[in-house]
Amino acid sequence: MFLKHWGSVFIFLISIMAQAHSESIYTTVFNVVESKKSNRILILSGSDGRIYKTFKSNRNLNKLNTLVGKVVRLDYNIEDDELIVDNIRVVSQGEVSQTTLDLNHFRYNQLRLFAPTDLKSIEVANEVFNSMLNDGDKAISQCYKRAHMWAYDMWSQQGILSEKIFIFYTRRYIDLEEFDWWFHVAPMVTVNGEKLVMDGTFMTKPMPLKEWKDHFIKSSNITCPMIKRYPEYEENQWSRLCYLMSVPMYYYDPLSIEDRDVRGEVRNHWTLGELQMARKAFWNWSSIYEGFNTDRN
Repeated sequence: MFLKHWGSVFIFLISIMAQAHSESIYTTVFNVVESKKSNRILILSGSDGRIYKTFKSNRNLNKLNTLVGKVVRLDYNIEDDELIVDNIRVVSQGEVSQTTLDLNHFRYNQLRLFAPTDLKSIEVANEVFNSMLNDGDKAISQCYKRAHMWAYDMWSQQGILSEKIFIFYTRRYIDLEEFDWWFHVAPMVTVNGEKLVMDGTFMTKPMPLKEWKDHFIKSSNITCPMIKRYPEYEENQWSRLCYLMSVPMYYYDPLSIEDRDVRGEVRNHWTLGELQMARKAFWNWSSIYEGFNTDRN
């Protein structure tokens, strides 16, 4: 009787501990993929961009495929840095308001406003910088792909809304310097109101915007005006040597900015196809970003 009693207490305590570590999220199931690297099924969450995992089985895969595009409540535990699904179900009518909760950052949302996160201290910025994936080869990968994945990782892993800072070189500068590049880009964060550039390939720490510009223009005396619209650069190739432009983290490359300013294609969301291309800037992309896979990629 004594052993039976304590056995019941032990089971009760284990149950309490499991509940204490369990967390929940409302989200949209954006993508489901069967891992080729492990015995997991990977679920790409629309609300936070993270990858949630469950054990591989035909039953689980079939169920999850029926949930793609639907709003769900997902219960999970953190085990060895993996987000392991305990339960997932479609929300009931009236359970969650999609005008209150932002549940799919892979679709445009006219209610979604963008405001960069203020990191509050340089120490926090340094920690974020040191956590950035940096196994890419700058000789074979493009800056805009590295910047896109760094910005995505800061958002999905740490909830940081960053900007991107572009430096555009004009034809005048390119001719004078016999220069090969026409632009460079990196993520940019805000720290107590100051803009710091997170260029993990060329810098060893977060850099004030002016110092970053000076490095890439090879001078502290040249001013690169900050512009708001892409045509300001395109239509003024001989009056200045360079221009700076900041945009929300979602913009992938100069063409996506031109699409916004010329064709009105505003972005406040991620595009899976661009993430699939951008991840290839890093050596181990097929494992790290496997949750972006589709039948074609």
